[in-house]
Amino acid sequence: MQLGFYFDQTRCIGCNACTVSCKDWNQVNPGPVRWRKQENHEKNNGLSVFENLTMSCNHCEEPACMAACGANAITKTDKGIVIVDRNKCQQLLSCIIACPFAAPHIADNLQEPKKGENWIVDHPMQKCKFCWERIEDGNAPVCVSACPVRALDYGDIDDLQRKYPDAVRMNKTDFPYAYSLNSITVTDTKPSFFIKKRAKLPFSDVIK
Repeated sequence: MQLGFYFDQTRCIGCNACTVSCKDWNQVNPGPVRWRKQENHEKNNGLSVFENLTMSCNHCEEPACMAACGANAITKTDKGIVIVDRNKCQQLLSCIIACPFAAPHIADNLQEPKKGENWIVDHPMQKCKFCWERIEDGNAPVCVSACPVRALDYGDIDDLQRKYPDAVRMNKTDFPYAYSLNSITVTDTKPSFFIKKRAKLPFSDVIK
């Protein structure tokens, strides 16, 4: 089994309910760290085209972060969820360099540790854990439940592909802005993320 996310760009209104609910449920400290991020991208191919994209860890079938972790702190569950054992994390930063999607975060505030603070102990890597505890209780991830326009869904990736035949798997050709410029990974990690692409319309047509 491989769980994954589905996102409908045609429905998303960029309200950030998914990102706020994620930070609240997972008690992520106030600041720039977001386990799920929602961004608006402008594409200029002769027209001004705007696309919303919400994305967290993509729980790849072949996660580069797991292969790169020298502390063996990153593993996959039997449901395909990529999780980190924060007690094992040695803050080697290899997961951050390896991830094509900038999903792992180290410090809550992205700043140097304060005097007397052990950064390795106090700030192990953190990222989306697919709300595995909610999954075990039979509930959807909090981001999926929070979306007011039902732009997010989740499930086994085979089921998602059958349910949403028009969706495409996250890839660099269709969504180049989703990929980190700092990643050293060049191979396909097979992200478990499927997207129904937004129609390529001028923004002036969208708001009519």
